[in-house]
Amino acid sequence: MADHRRTRYFSKSLRATALAVALVLPVTLISVPPAQAAAVTQAVPEEQLPACADPSVPEDVNHASIRLEGPTAGSEVAVDANGKIAINGYLHKQATMVDVSIEKTTSSSFTFGPPPPGVTNWSASWTTSMRPPHLGPVQVCSRAEREPGRYAKILRGITVKDLIPPSNVPNLAVGTITATSARVSWGAATDNYGLAGYEVKVDGGAAQRTTVGTRSYSITGLAPSSNHTVSVVAIDLAGNRSAAPATTSFTTDALPPPPDVDAGLTLDPDEGGATASWHPEPANEASYRVYLDGQIYDQFTLAQLCVDGNGNAANPCTADSVITFPIEPLEEYTPYEFRVEALRADGTVARELSGDFTTMVHVDEVSPATTQTTASETSQCAGAGGDFYIAASSRSTVPVPAGSTEVFLGCYRAANSSCLDAFLPPSGEKLLDCADNITDMLFAVAPSGRGPVISSVDVTQARLLVPGPVAPIAWCASGACATLLAPIAETVEVVAAAQVAAAGTSWIVVGAAGIGIGVVLGVLLAILFPGTIGVNGIIEYPIEHDVDFDTFDNWGLDEGEWYNSLKVYAEVIKTTKLVAGQRNLPFAWDSTEDSRLKRIIDAACTAQRGTQGKAGCDDNVIVYVPGAKNYRGDDMTQTGKHIVAAMGDGGFPQPPTRAVWFYPARSVNGQAATSRGYSRGWFNTAQFKPNACDVRVPGQTCDEFPFWSTDQAVDLTGQVADLKLVPTTESLPQARDINSFYGKCKVTNETRFVVLPVKPWVEAGGPSFAFKVSGGGASLCMTPKAP
Repeated sequence: MADHRRTRYFSKSLRATALAVALVLPVTLISVPPAQAAAVTQAVPEEQLPACADPSVPEDVNHASIRLEGPTAGSEVAVDANGKIAINGYLHKQATMVDVSIEKTTSSSFTFGPPPPGVTNWSASWTTSMRPPHLGPVQVCSRAEREPGRYAKILRGITVKDLIPPSNVPNLAVGTITATSARVSWGAATDNYGLAGYEVKVDGGAAQRTTVGTRSYSITGLAPSSNHTVSVVAIDLAGNRSAAPATTSFTTDALPPPPDVDAGLTLDPDEGGATASWHPEPANEASYRVYLDGQIYDQFTLAQLCVDGNGNAANPCTADSVITFPIEPLEEYTPYEFRVEALRADGTVARELSGDFTTMVHVDEVSPATTQTTASETSQCAGAGGDFYIAASSRSTVPVPAGSTEVFLGCYRAANSSCLDAFLPPSGEKLLDCADNITDMLFAVAPSGRGPVISSVDVTQARLLVPGPVAPIAWCASGACATLLAPIAETVEVVAAAQVAAAGTSWIVVGAAGIGIGVVLGVLLAILFPGTIGVNGIIEYPIEHDVDFDTFDNWGLDEGEWYNSLKVYAEVIKTTKLVAGQRNLPFAWDSTEDSRLKRIIDAACTAQRGTQGKAGCDDNVIVYVPGAKNYRGDDMTQTGKHIVAAMGDGGFPQPPTRAVWFYPARSVNGQAATSRGYSRGWFNTAQFKPNACDVRVPGQTCDEFPFWSTDQAVDLTGQVADLKLVPTTESLPQARDINSFYGKCKVTNETRFVVLPVKPWVEAGGPSFAFKVSGGGASLCMTPKAP
């Protein structure tokens, strides 16, 4: 009964998935002995199978009812200008033409003509034109019906080629030229069968690939005042290249003069902020007023930010001490002007120091060039009839199954891919228990004792605890699919690129052999098969913090709208447990904190939905969980506690109007606040006094939440931002954390995200992390670095 219930749920979930328009469609493959696989295949009704599948096995023999004249057996056939091949034959007088198929692609559209001359038994000739689902070896089948329910079938193997190159790339142009970089862009090329992407060369050097949807490329590391040539060709799914490369030339700008920094002022930029420092002159200076880009930024006394050589508050502050002032949050790779006025006791200016700087650029865990190349070549592999593609970074660790044929470097056809061939592209209500060369390969690279799983749970665990594990996904291009094997960090980036790559992706999940449906997933069932959980929010959450997520199978059996909320819950629970164990943190979930977590998730999801009362999270959520340390391990304890306190100290926000703070949108350079007339030092103005930052303690600066870099800063929500004094040493760690979150999780201007403060996590000294929730599950996009 339990197995029947689970199977019924899988069918229900797949129906819901088929109706949803989603980028990531999860599928499940469970390894069992091949004999069982054959039984499962035969049990599937014939209308769900290709036209020439069982029960009768066709051969390449012309029948008395139908003849397949062309293409001939074993021939190589090139697609035409429309990406199609011609198929033709003859039909008997007493037979009815049914269809022609090329593997899973079926056509019942024919053109009939005269029969062959001098043969009276044949009633007509027939022709059709079809687009093969992929290039390379394919099976062509023609089918006619002689009597009701009795079919004559002819199955023939041919090899499909594409000999027509894509069009030349139009409109190549260079823009945004600097002293050391440039950005090129171009128009879309066309192809008769399908594009895999574009190839860019700079000065004739190594080729760099991009996906179909990425028609721009940033060139870096160039010398100032130097001449360069860039060329771009389109590459189709057969590997053909444009006949003539598009080329253009450019000259980089001259190197700008060095920053004009006054003597005595030091500016040390970081990716999310900068530090300004100078020696004080205590005899003449009582306070300082600083400006950023011409606007007042802050004002403070001599003693408040004066430190000794060890970074401790200096008392007294002498000429040998240092004034250390953090400037944050700032945007990455952005120029800023900084000026400080040293003020006497009477408020007059004793001296001025000024300079300019550019913040550092965020570095992706996986380079965009690697991501684009992997995505583009996997598209080419799928379109060329390859069964799997091994990314360059995994080729030394993934064993290629015996009997595999290399299509091109990294791309292979498997000797036996029957399991996945029967399932991909994923559609319909099918659950196949099967094994083939590809599933065997996935088990070979999986953690000991289980199959590799793409999900919130296992992606979290692998990225935190296992160096460089392989994560498989199915990458589909133009109707054909190939299994991509790449390191998890690379896979996550490739999935993120899928939307602009003009390809569909789906999770491939292979469970450990011998484990039944429901436990084989090794993950939350709801994450893999979208369903609905509960009817009344947290009251109906069918899980607790101590549930074994690797075996739990009671998901999605009730009606409700809490599926995405559960993915958020599961990601937070699993990640905190893993990191706490890894770092030996004094942290453990109990029933009280478990209930609080569910309540703040409900509050955050309600804010995300923009509704009243409780509501489950919508799709495509980006979640930032602040910690007592940033994701790199730098201390920001008081800053993390400030966010928690501002958002209700672990409970529902007070006043309730603060609930909107759960769901801000990024505002680059604080544009939302500045457009309303606010400056960065807004809390120093009379309009907002008195406030918690009026009387500063030496060594502390003012922290605000919501963040200045969001559309909720100052009082943009009708609720004045919460202020608190925190150690000055925490300013840049928080700035790095937020900036890295924006970069790693692709939070662009006006992109909304959830801030989820977890009080016991901060109190235990846990680091920040962030993740994304989508139709295929949840995956970390900002992972705490190993201690």
